[in-house]
Amino acid sequence: MLAPSSVDTASRDYIVVDGIYHSYLYVAGYGYKTRNETAWLAPLVEAGDNIGISFTFKRMPKDKILSRISQKTMINRSRMRDVGDTRQDYEELDDAISAGFYLKDGINRANQDFYYMTTVIEITARDVEELEERIADVITLCTSMSMIVKRADYKHEQCFLSLLPTLSVDADIERKAKRNILTDSLAASFPFSSYEIYDPNGIFIGLNKYNSSVAILDIFDSDKYPNANGCILGMSGAGKSFLMQCMALRMRMQGTQVFIIAPIKGHEFLDACESVGGKYIRIAPSSRDCINIMEIRKTSLSTDYELDKDTRDDSILAEKLQKLMIFFSLIKSDITQNELNLIDSAVIRTYKKFGITFENKSLYKENGSFKKMPTLKDLYEELKSREETSSLSLMIEKFATGSLSAFGGETNVDLSNKYIVLDISEMTDHLKPLGMFMALDYVWDKAKESRIQKKIIFLDELWTLIGAGSSRLAADYVLEIFKVIRGYGGAAFAATQDIGDFFSLDDGKYGKGVINNSRIKFILQLEEDEAFAVQKYMALSDEETMQIIRNQRGEALLCANKNKVCIDVHASPTMYDLITTKRSDLERRKRNGTV
Repeated sequence: MLAPSSVDTASRDYIVVDGIYHSYLYVAGYGYKTRNETAWLAPLVEAGDNIGISFTFKRMPKDKILSRISQKTMINRSRMRDVGDTRQDYEELDDAISAGFYLKDGINRANQDFYYMTTVIEITARDVEELEERIADVITLCTSMSMIVKRADYKHEQCFLSLLPTLSVDADIERKAKRNILTDSLAASFPFSSYEIYDPNGIFIGLNKYNSSVAILDIFDSDKYPNANGCILGMSGAGKSFLMQCMALRMRMQGTQVFIIAPIKGHEFLDACESVGGKYIRIAPSSRDCINIMEIRKTSLSTDYELDKDTRDDSILAEKLQKLMIFFSLIKSDITQNELNLIDSAVIRTYKKFGITFENKSLYKENGSFKKMPTLKDLYEELKSREETSSLSLMIEKFATGSLSAFGGETNVDLSNKYIVLDISEMTDHLKPLGMFMALDYVWDKAKESRIQKKIIFLDELWTLIGAGSSRLAADYVLEIFKVIRGYGGAAFAATQDIGDFFSLDDGKYGKGVINNSRIKFILQLEEDEAFAVQKYMALSDEETMQIIRNQRGEALLCANKNKVCIDVHASPTMYDLITTKRSDLERRKRNGTV
């Protein structure tokens, strides 16, 4: 047995247990509403961490209780004859008789059991002033619920003992507080009405706004979630990046491979990345980091090596050609099929100059090492060398000799780190889809290396690839990743603050496709028109939609399968300092020398 080291019972209004003040209220036996809806006691459970409720139910034998109900009802009917119908006593007796018939009917016809219910409310605080404030708040809450509560003056010690798991209630408290109910009313008293998300092997997301329970989510629980994909929707400043980084850091702690592609404000991800020893890659015209879009990676040949399966026998070059056609469609949005055909032939010739054909074995030298790969500079020279394609060479001239020549070289970045951020925020708006695709193509090849290793790809501001400013080929590519990444032990998470653009391409085909292939959805604060648009695509209720509009920064509606929980996203103090972008927080960190 565990017992407190000290208990002070001197006061009428409370007892002090190990320095904590405890006070008790009980619901008077006559203090309940005659009829209550389902989970009518839920507001008390969700009132706060320092408020506890004890329900005690005592089932009575049907034969004994029926005779007592019949006798009491008969006495009340006799008394009715002596009471005028204008007196208050008449209404009270009439209610008592109706209640008697209701109880008899429930027991006899509906085969319900009869119970006595006792409700005791415990309120705790660290000092008397705080205790009295909380007591007043609880009394106000109970009054709003049409309940009458009484303070257990001089009985707080007995109430404290009654709340112990002994099923023993103080006789005096029970006499004052007991109320008769039937089985259906007992079921309606069950106070836990809000959904909860608690996956045993998951990561901490935040707290349930209504009952303060923890929200722990395991997106890789395949028994519970058909896929691990998700999306995060919210207006600017709602806390999308904050939530994304909380998830990324906690997943990294569990050993999950994390990729983050950030097309806007990528610098916000730098501190968190460095804190876990991650790799921060900056893709920009002025950066030394380079990804060769034409590179065929060795790992593409053996995605199932961990499962002791043979290497692929389909042509890797053919697959690479499809990706390059997407790349060129992003460079020139109005590119024609004839132009794509000419580029396709030029690309094949370029690879052939490096000894690479549609045969996968051509990727290797005689000594077994991987061959050197062509670059956009090599393709530029090939296009320029022929009259029928010389005009097309202008399309990629800036990648070969112009302002974007940093993208025309060989790959010099390493994706072997467990936490990788690819920052493309320095690219201009019309180049962002291009940079986003280059980063995603490289990350996707890396993600397909293993079907066993858990990995997650966060795609911030995904509208850049599936919105009106992108191409259908690129949007199809993204949607395909969301459909098949589950087969590689992975998850794709989309985030966007531009709801309109997210659903703009092909009448929202790709935005809806991403959402339909995501079992996890976080909806943070949205403007009213955006919230109603999301309501249509996600079949939200009017109440849920209004909750999204009312959300404060860091609050979200979490939809996981059929569960929908309003949460408040939380980070530890250390994690908060790594992620926060608030000016006042940054000023505090600088003042404390932690920036």
